[in-house]
Amino acid sequence: MTHPDPYQQWQPAQTEHLPVPVAQHHHVPVPTQSVYVVPQAVLVPQKSAGAAVALELVLGLFGIFGVGNLYAGRTSSGVILMLSFWGLFWINFLLLFFFVGIVTMPLTWIAYLVLGSLLAARAVERHNASVVAGTHAAITRSY
Repeated sequence: MTHPDPYQQWQPAQTEHLPVPVAQHHHVPVPTQSVYVVPQAVLVPQKSAGAAVALELVLGLFGIFGVGNLYAGRTSSGVILMLSFWGLFWINFLLLFFFVGIVTMPLTWIAYLVLGSLLAARAVERHNASVVAGTHAAITRSY
């Protein structure tokens, strides 16, 4: 078996010279009017009130409130519920040293479970009603 000589300089293979096609210049019409792209609406799916309430209840057991409202599209309500619960939690924690927190901490937690779930269910109902009515601000894409 013979091996190529590594010191030999590389030479390109001999190929036939094929004729190169010449580009023909065609007249391309230039539009005189502006082109308007029609935006297409994206369908917005309906959301489940049961999922929103389940998110509020299950995560609320761990002290994380507002996720159901985030799911329903009410970001400000969800963030307010999260931050206000943790603010009140630490106030109630300090009140435990005066034995008042024994009463106020569970009441705050129960109130947030009920309030968060009701707000999330209502937000989903409003979202779905606006989707059905066609008044929901859908994201539009232009192609």
